[in-house]
Amino acid sequence: MKVIQVAFVIALFAGGVGAALARTNLHSGNRSNDEALIRRIDALWSKAADDKDLEGAVHPYAEDASMLPFGAPIATGSNAIRKTWAGLMAKPGYALTFVPTKIEVASSGDMAWEIGTFELRLSDAQGQPMSIPGKYVVTWRKVGPTWKVEADIFNTDK
Repeated sequence: MKVIQVAFVIALFAGGVGAALARTNLHSGNRSNDEALIRRIDALWSKAADDKDLEGAVHPYAEDASMLPFGAPIATGSNAIRKTWAGLMAKPGYALTFVPTKIEVASSGDMAWEIGTFELRLSDAQGQPMSIPGKYVVTWRKVGPTWKVEADIFNTDK
């Protein structure tokens, strides 16, 4: 009887370890897929921002998201974020590109964070083009099969 109990415990342990490893490998694949999806969303988001596509720039945000721009108050919710983007896009000489340098999907698979750099181009007071480099952090939340921005903070290097 003891041999059967020991064999049963060993089988349970081995099965549990095997299942845990399989789950880890499966989840790692999902995390890679999630990172790739966030990168695709980022590419479309950056293009929309550079093209002055206001709705495309606002689309990645969750309804209750917050945007924390430099030199301005926090914008929370779609309408406030839309106003912030519209004000930025209306500036003379506006152009903007950004790219993530690191995306990390949480082990839970429902949150992610991103660090990246941007280049904002505007016209100075004399109408001359100027380039403003900066960096940002974005937090993401998985909503169904896609990802939405929960918080977006950025500031300039100069």
